[in-house]
Amino acid sequence: MDDASGPGPKTRMTEDKPTLFERRMLLAVYQQNWENARHIKNERLSFTNVYCLVAAGMLSLLHTVAGKRALEISMLFFLVLFSFIGLLTSLRLKAELEECLHKIDQIVSQTGVEPISALSEAKGVPTKYPKFRWIFPWFYSIGTIGFLILLWQRVADR
Repeated sequence: MDDASGPGPKTRMTEDKPTLFERRMLLAVYQQNWENARHIKNERLSFTNVYCLVAAGMLSLLHTVAGKRALEISMLFFLVLFSFIGLLTSLRLKAELEECLHKIDQIVSQTGVEPISALSEAKGVPTKYPKFRWIFPWFYSIGTIGFLILLWQRVADR
């Protein structure tokens, strides 16, 4: 089956009524993309929960080891690296989520069910709800910068 998303020839589905097999395949691809998008959102929230727990634990532990310079610096260095890993992870998940949503949008456009799709509202018109795809990368960027400043301050203090 040809790819209808490009400028090439149209697929049989866009010209004629799709066969039963094509409808089943389209449904399977649609479901897989929605499930993948849901999984990506859950994965992103799970990692953020773990990140917050680890960061809070490390910060509270940092107060108990006050005066032990090597331990303070190593803990802050860990938090900087952990935050940076969170930033990279959130950027990867954001790209994967956008890819899934784009594929879903293509399927919705090809089938003509755009008026009843949850994605149709987001095209060209400002929505009443903001998109939060950039919130997670911003969160980890701020965390990385904040912990980097704390690390730099500890290293420069003594």
